[in-house]
Amino acid sequence: MSKKQRTIIATLRNYPSFPVDQIQLEETIKGAAAELSQAQAKRKTSIGEFYKVQLRFMSWKVWVVQLLIVLGMALLLHNSIQDRNGNIQLIMLTSIAAPLLVIAGIQTMTQSISFNMQEIELSTYHRLEKLTLVRMSLLGLADLIGLTLLGGLLSAWTETGILDLVLYLLVPFNLTCFGCLWLLNRVRTRNCGYYCLLYCGLVVIGQMFLTCNPSLGLFESSAIVIWLVLLLLTTIGVFLQVNSLRKTCRSHETASSIQM
Repeated sequence: MSKKQRTIIATLRNYPSFPVDQIQLEETIKGAAAELSQAQAKRKTSIGEFYKVQLRFMSWKVWVVQLLIVLGMALLLHNSIQDRNGNIQLIMLTSIAAPLLVIAGIQTMTQSISFNMQEIELSTYHRLEKLTLVRMSLLGLADLIGLTLLGGLLSAWTETGILDLVLYLLVPFNLTCFGCLWLLNRVRTRNCGYYCLLYCGLVVIGQMFLTCNPSLGLFESSAIVIWLVLLLLTTIGVFLQVNSLRKTCRSHETASSIQM
């Protein structure tokens, strides 16, 4: 240590300091804590504002892909109707749009794991559970709007009953969502998105098999009870998997807080 440095250290040590009033120090700390809590209260956003923020963060490519899927399927239906294909084949063909719409949003749901962003999301102002549920609800709402548009077109072009279309479109959609949520709850690796894509591909292949084999009779009026049971079971399964995903997010938040 040089002589100049020793001189500076000695001067700082000999610099007179004012006595600290312990009571005033505690009052200052309490006042700062109150100001901090007020600032945090002002930062709280409503659920509507939070949805708008998350909507801006989600890639525009997701919405473009979903729109292209709906438009492409609508164009395919229009051409099939001009070719005078049977209503059953048209219904089975339209139901393939359900897993395709889910595929469009898989990357958004798995990006925190695939791109190692989970640690960043765990340290944000909002909880991981809230972020995940908002993303799921936005993607699910967009998927349901797309299926509603396709169902409306199919009902107008084929004069098929609304209840039948709801069953034929929602059952594949629920089945795809159930499988992807099951994978999200149990496969917490970077390959989770690929597993979800593989599962959705299997659902599409199964639907194409049914489309090519209408003689199985699954889309006949006599099988409506089977579709109602499948809708009930898949809906319950989706709710159970969503609840399980919430618990998974909470466990990750708890583990992150303990490590910190």
